[in-house]
Amino acid sequence: MILRILTYGAILCQVGCYAATKSTVELTKVEKKMAEAKAANAHRHAVYAWTMADSYMKKARDEWGHSDYEAAEALMKKAETWANEAIQIARTAPADSKWGTEPVPSQSKEAPAPRNASTTPGVW
Repeated sequence: MILRILTYGAILCQVGCYAATKSTVELTKVEKKMAEAKAANAHRHAVYAWTMADSYMKKARDEWGHSDYEAAEALMKKAETWANEAIQIARTAPADSKWGTEPVPSQSKEAPAPRNASTTPGVW
C-alpha cells in the first residue's frame, strides 16, 4: 500500500516536470523562429505580422515565468504562426535600397547656435 502511494507520488512529480520541460523546449523553438524572422528583416517589411508575433511571444514568456505552461504553449503557437507569416512576407518583399545602406552624412554646414533673445543673461 505504501509502495503504491510512493509510486503514484513519483509519477505525479514527473508529470509536473514534463510540462515544464516540454514548455521550455517549445519556448526555445519559437524564440529561434523569432530570431529567424528578425534576420529576414520582418520587423521592417512585415510590421503587422512581426508585431503580433512579438506581442504573443512577450505574453507567452510572462505566462511561462508564472508557471502557467498551458497558456504559455497556446500563446507560443500563435507567436510561431505569426512569425512564420512575417518570415514569408519579409522574404517576398521587394528589395528596398532605403534599408540596405548606411546613412550618408550630410555635406551641408551646421546651423549656427541660436542667440539669446534677451540681453539679460539667463532670461529667455
